[in-house]
Amino acid sequence: MDVDQTDSALIAELRKDGRATFEALAGRVGLSRTAARARIQRLLDLGAIRIVGMVHPSVYGLHALGHVSLEISGPAMPIAEKIAAMEDAPFVSVVSGRFGVIAELRSPSMDTFASALDSLRALDGVRNVETGIYTAIVKDTHFPPGRLRPVELDAVDRHLLAALQLDGRAAFSDLAEKVRLSPGAVRARVLRLIDHGVVHVIGLVDTTVLGFTQACGFAVWVARPVDETVASIAQLAQVEYLASAVGRADIIGTLVGATRADVVSALDRLRQIPGVRKLETWSHLTLVKEKYDRSPLEPFPLH
Repeated sequence: MDVDQTDSALIAELRKDGRATFEALAGRVGLSRTAARARIQRLLDLGAIRIVGMVHPSVYGLHALGHVSLEISGPAMPIAEKIAAMEDAPFVSVVSGRFGVIAELRSPSMDTFASALDSLRALDGVRNVETGIYTAIVKDTHFPPGRLRPVELDAVDRHLLAALQLDGRAAFSDLAEKVRLSPGAVRARVLRLIDHGVVHVIGLVDTTVLGFTQACGFAVWVARPVDETVASIAQLAQVEYLASAVGRADIIGTLVGATRADVVSALDRLRQIPGVRKLETWSHLTLVKEKYDRSPLEPFPLH
């Protein structure tokens, strides 16, 4: 798939804000509005990018999130595929290093999270499971940025969220028809949902489209306040995912690069960050599952 520098720049902007106007996008990459719109439509038609609303896990009732690392004996793929079949596991990867499989769990409560861990331990070939419970997700294109602010969701809100999950760039006028409100009222509601961290409209893209073919996971143990160190790590451009945690490690993340040299360089910079006491890494060999955009919400009936 041919993606030039201008396409990559548009994709980068849409990954930050999937609802940015064509005028704004055109200005940021040096195109006319018409040219920007045509390029974005081409990227959508080719499947290079999908623009969707990523809803905060708590809206689904998911409050316990964490990272699991599995030491295994025997083939890794059959174990990874069994984990991928679990609804609570949105991310599963076969990796190199001490662990054979890495996964993420998102469960309604710590009790259900613990039950999911028991299911993992019971799988044939799993020798040990190490867990890191997330205390904050700091950097993730699949997760609304910032902290979720308290907000009551009514039937209209849920209809809007369901529509945005399917089409993050749906026009306010089209959304208004679905919920029988004025476009102005719908605009106010959508902006409120975004502002409160309930939904984040982004462009989802396969990083290989951008030339990022190397993915490396890492765990960090720190010798100073975690918030200080994690903030510094988040500044590294190659860091795609970053979370603070308790349990297996203090910080868990993923960085990507176009070449192995890019990854090595990023890891060298990470090691030099003040507070980094210990670093463990693994290479992602086969991505078995990455599905954070869950099925659209079932809206309450509109009255």
